[in-house]
Amino acid sequence: MKKLLLFSLLGLYLMTACEDKQDTGGDPSQPLVFNSLEADKYTLIPGETATIVASASGYQLSYHWSASAGDLVTTGILSEVLYVPSPCHVGENTISCEVRDGNNNSETRSIIIVVE
Repeated sequence: MKKLLLFSLLGLYLMTACEDKQDTGGDPSQPLVFNSLEADKYTLIPGETATIVASASGYQLSYHWSASAGDLVTTGILSEVLYVPSPCHVGENTISCEVRDGNNNSETRSIIIVVE
């Protein structure tokens, strides 16, 4: 139980530490386009994880992730997170990603991961 709590706190720290980083390149006239939000698995059992990837283009993009239950751990790639479901929250869990650009535009997409 202590290891799970420690892993959860570490995940929250890493997610918070990387939340506001952004891509500083690009052309300011390039529009924000949120192409997709996909997971490598949409059904998990406790102990399994899923990699979730956002695909977007635009000027100076930043990615802001949230989950209705469980933890999100950064992978070092801003547009990608590892979802670790909580063993106490079986059923449908929503993972959302908001992409913001340097022109203050934003788009949000969500997916459902089922924990059995």
